Amino acid sequence: MLKKTLIAWILSLFCLSAQGDLRFLLPPVSSPAVMYAAFTPLAQYLSRVSGETVHLSFSGNLQSFYLEANKPVAQIALFCPISYLRVAHESPYLPLVGIDGGPGSNHSVILVRADSPVHSVLQLRGKSFVMGDPACAASALLPLSLLSSVGIGTKDFSTLRQSGSDQSALMDVAARFYDATAVAENVAMPYLRNGTLRVVARMDVGPGDLIAASAEVPPALRDKLRAALLETAHADPAALRALGGLAYGFHPLEEGAYAPLRALYRDLYGKRLDPKYRSKHLVLGIPPAFSPVTAARLFAPLVQALRKATGESVVVVIPPSETDYVRDLRAGRYQFALLSPLMHEAAKGRLQVLARLDPPNSEKGLAVVSIQHHGTTPETAGPALTIAYSSPYCSAAGILRPWIQQHAHGRPLHWQGVASERAVFAALATGKADWGVLRAATVTDLMRETPDTWRVLTTAGPAPAWVLASRPALPKVEITRLRQALAAIPPAELEAAGFASIRPSS
Repeated sequence: MLKKTLIAWILSLFCLSAQGDLRFLLPPVSSPAVMYAAFTPLAQYLSRVSGETVHLSFSGNLQSFYLEANKPVAQIALFCPISYLRVAHESPYLPLVGIDGGPGSNHSVILVRADSPVHSVLQLRGKSFVMGDPACAASALLPLSLLSSVGIGTKDFSTLRQSGSDQSALMDVAARFYDATAVAENVAMPYLRNGTLRVVARMDVGPGDLIAASAEVPPALRDKLRAALLETAHADPAALRALGGLAYGFHPLEEGAYAPLRALYRDLYGKRLDPKYRSKHLVLGIPPAFSPVTAARLFAPLVQALRKATGESVVVVIPPSETDYVRDLRAGRYQFALLSPLMHEAAKGRLQVLARLDPPNSEKGLAVVSIQHHGTTPETAGPALTIAYSSPYCSAAGILRPWIQQHAHGRPLHWQGVASERAVFAALATGKADWGVLRAATVTDLMRETPDTWRVLTTAGPAPAWVLASRPALPKVEITRLRQALAAIPPAELEAAGFASIRPSS
């Protein structure tokens, strides 16, 4: 009885926000007592700096948090990525700052028990999977998207359950109730250190937790709050220390940083979560060779150069297929676009080339890959040798055709076009293809995420160069600024994306 009375008293303190000037809404990531103790110093600091009284408000469950966040009142809120996407789709919110989560928070890991027979993500087919915090991208969206990209959908598990929290999911796997789960790497660290669980896949998280303001917060106050949060470490280090593991600092953040997560959500669930608040920005289109989150990381130097030259925010957009990409390109939906040779040919006359992205001058720019088997051989497409390739704008198939013909050992060849380079892996994983051909950089990226899964049969090259183009035609002075900014990108900055240099066109 005493415990219930104490909890009710603490919640009543949070509910004072209804009478205050500015509400700071907190999600149910921990108990009310823990959240109140952690965030009260920060609320007091923001009150002093902004001149407004900042009151904390706590939601007892995620559904209540969504209802409160969608109320048309002046408030700021702490969001996990998925809760932000959902709320910002229904109500206009503007990011104030991103939250530094500490070491390991920028990676999601798929985990199994240390003694599990599962050594590859492909072996999760037919296994049981438990998900953690549904509002956390690292616990649901990212791992399910990765598994979907290699041909494992939600119906391919023997059991798929939502536990409600990361800790519950980890304990369920450790206790042998489920075969696998996924959480942020820092959350899993105690289980990894003691050898209870091990990692079978590891992927970038992309933008993490954030603090955002509702549209009802006046612009001048938003600016004050943003500046104050960015200065917290210097202006009030005690307020930052009080947050403990919930936040290690704050960094600048633009709304467009969440475009890759929106693309993953669209591809996985078939629903668009476009933000209610439409910020002004330019769009850089990137072919679907990498996952949206990976593409945003690999091409960040290019985005920064475009932002510097134009003075505007630049958002990365990656459609699900090459056909969609070229269709959107022709429809004028990109101000800038990266193009393979065949894409450039298809869009000729509609674009102005700004630069050429050259691959390394080596014989390792393209790859032929297959599955790395672990004791069992999956069903193949039949007696013919089926080769998957990205269609219809991929040059790799033609370049690698002589090697494949030589090593087919007389088997008939069947060339199977798929929607994108990433889709090549799904064709291999589901037994619809025996071999796949694609850019070596794409293979390297997925092998990093999913070790012990893919086998490189051969490499060849160099890979075809890409071009960076703009649409519509830009004024000469702006083209000059763009080419100067592009020329300043260090060659090594784009190496992981498969390019050795970027050469502005004359």
